[in-house]
Amino acid sequence: MRKIILLMTLLMIPIGVNAKVKAEETLVSMGECKISYYCSCEECSGPYGLLTATGTHCEEGRTCAVDPYVIAYGTRILVDGHVYVAEDCGSSVKGDAIDIYVDDHERTERLGVRYRKVWLIK
Repeated sequence: MRKIILLMTLLMIPIGVNAKVKAEETLVSMGECKISYYCSCEECSGPYGLLTATGTHCEEGRTCAVDPYVIAYGTRILVDGHVYVAEDCGSSVKGDAIDIYVDDHERTERLGVRYRKVWLIK
């Protein structure tokens, strides 16, 4: 029982910027997806600010928003060699689009919209 509780606790540790894909994990291609960016300002996040749909706080380098009907919350996603965690959703995030969190609004505008190959880590 203690091992199960320890394992459950370890699974809840957020994945940071230096997360790697482990050898035993599988990458599942989503093909090329629309990637956009958002921050915690009212224009991007409305009244929610840093709070995500899953109850975590947005963190640059970790948090991304997805359509939870397409990509389940908690899924690790590989984009441009970086691993993000699906922790949030948004009214403009539909289908296979992904919205990546960054810390400031000017960067969201500079980064704009891109189309990138996306992989789900299973």
